[in-house]
Amino acid sequence: MQQQQVVLNFEYLKPAQYLVDAIVHDPQYIKRKERSKSQRRIWENVPYDAYEKEKMADFMKIIAKNKIQLPADWQDCDTLKMVYCGKFKDKNYLKVVQSHLAWRAVPNNFQPTDINIAFLQKGIVYTFGRDKQQRPILIMNLELVNLKQFSEEVYINALSYYFGIIKKNCFIPGKIENWVFIMDTKKLGLSKFPFKAIQIATKTMQVNFCGCLDKLYLLNPSSSLSFSWKMVSAVADADTMEKIQMLKPNEYAKIQERIPANQLEEQYGGKVANLTKFWPPINIEIPGGYTEEILKAVESMKTAEIVIQAEVPASEEDELKLQEQMAKIQIKKEDDDDD
Repeated sequence: MQQQQVVLNFEYLKPAQYLVDAIVHDPQYIKRKERSKSQRRIWENVPYDAYEKEKMADFMKIIAKNKIQLPADWQDCDTLKMVYCGKFKDKNYLKVVQSHLAWRAVPNNFQPTDINIAFLQKGIVYTFGRDKQQRPILIMNLELVNLKQFSEEVYINALSYYFGIIKKNCFIPGKIENWVFIMDTKKLGLSKFPFKAIQIATKTMQVNFCGCLDKLYLLNPSSSLSFSWKMVSAVADADTMEKIQMLKPNEYAKIQERIPANQLEEQYGGKVANLTKFWPPINIEIPGGYTEEILKAVESMKTAEIVIQAEVPASEEDELKLQEQMAKIQIKKEDDDDD
């Protein structure tokens, strides 16, 4: 007997249109600084400058030279993000795009596999509320991070799947293209701090979700982490440090400079009860937090065949082509003066 198919529809996560319409970005938010020092937060429905266009053309020349076929859904904003990830240097582009295409070619990065869902049910990472510019808030509980419970591969798969849901359903091109990330350290000392797992999450986000981070809050640090952070902050790049803020519990009021209290859990100084159910993702602006449709679909997943609704970024044919290309591509060392 043929199994019932289940469609996972996360459109209930989208912000109300009147809230989107009210968003107006300062030009310095969209992009600031020039040439190789450029920083960009908005990638779609906005003009690119002459230097960006020049580097995008250089990137495409390298793609053509190496006979790389990009996915059918590839856009100019994808090209520009690869340019930024490659730090505007020709010698980096092939390695960056190779990494990204390899990630795109892994089906489990885009599917609600049993292990991905088991991971997300734990509350290791979840979404809750939006900031004053309707950017979604992602929360990671470092106390629950355990590479012995879930492998490195599962972390990449599950985080990729979840971040993809948030990006597709919470972002609005030209308006909302970033998220705020809260990393709750739970006072973990340096000996128990999950550095490797954080490295995995960071590596996954840097290339495959390039340009999505607006702000990172490191909360509830231990004294040893606070001390180490002060030393790192003293020598770290100022632009990077501007995005990161470490706060102790008695400083949580500072979060409300960016995130309203009615969009924050009580544990972070907000007015909303702490979340206890982490899958499917919640939209606290709608009654009950979920649609009846998504709750029924999630319940049916236990026995039914799952159909992905527009979550896989390329067709099956594209995936096969990508896999073939990845087997053939050899990274060619470029001269240091190729920029």
